[in-house]
Amino acid sequence: MTAELSADDFDHIQVDPSCGRFGCLLLVAGFELERWPKTHDSLSGHGDFKASRCNARSLCNQENVGFNFKSNKKPGVKPKRKSKEEDDDGEWEAALKPKPKRSKKLQPLALALRPMPTPDLPHNFERHILGNMGGSDLVLVIQKALFFSDVNPRFSVPFSQVKTHGFLTGTEAQSLAGKNPMEVRLLEPCMEETTLTFNMWEMSKTKLYVMTKAWNSVVQRNNLAEGDTVQLWCFRVNTELCFALVKVGVDAEN
Repeated sequence: MTAELSADDFDHIQVDPSCGRFGCLLLVAGFELERWPKTHDSLSGHGDFKASRCNARSLCNQENVGFNFKSNKKPGVKPKRKSKEEDDDGEWEAALKPKPKRSKKLQPLALALRPMPTPDLPHNFERHILGNMGGSDLVLVIQKALFFSDVNPRFSVPFSQVKTHGFLTGTEAQSLAGKNPMEVRLLEPCMEETTLTFNMWEMSKTKLYVMTKAWNSVVQRNNLAEGDTVQLWCFRVNTELCFALVKVGVDAEN
């Protein structure tokens, strides 16, 4: 009668730590087949003992339980199936992972609020104003990005963005506050002169200066578009109030 198995019988066998209960059962069966005396082949009751032993080995390999019955081949590793909880965790991690943001073109409002360096008045404008027009007292009123409304019937100058209100005399400011518009000269980016209506509007929550009348012609002649950055400069010819519109970023003569 064959002796019972003990823990010492498995010292020479390499066991995969992740082996389950069924794997341990196969381990015991395989070891029993290894030590079964050849004289008991006829007692197997299932035909050829060698075939049975090979079937046991094959079954172990199919289950990938990690046994090594004195073989030089590395045991196969069965891919571990993820549990439902692990799948759910993966979905949560994917949902919580921030998605890369698409770069968007800055809208005119963002351009208007973005800090921008203030270039000096181009030299060709300065020469024309001081030399040809006899102007003086150059003052930057505003630098802004054009909105959609600025390339339509009017050009707006919000009070909150004006560099200084000192470009107006007290009489002029009082006249505008009394809803009395002024006729002013404008030197355009193309260096042409035109006459516009300069007024002050009081909105529900803000005040703004506006240029109207021939403004649409100025937009067309100078190819002004939404998003363009412009400067509005004020100057005097004798005592007459005049303005110059400069398109920022356009190469000018030195």
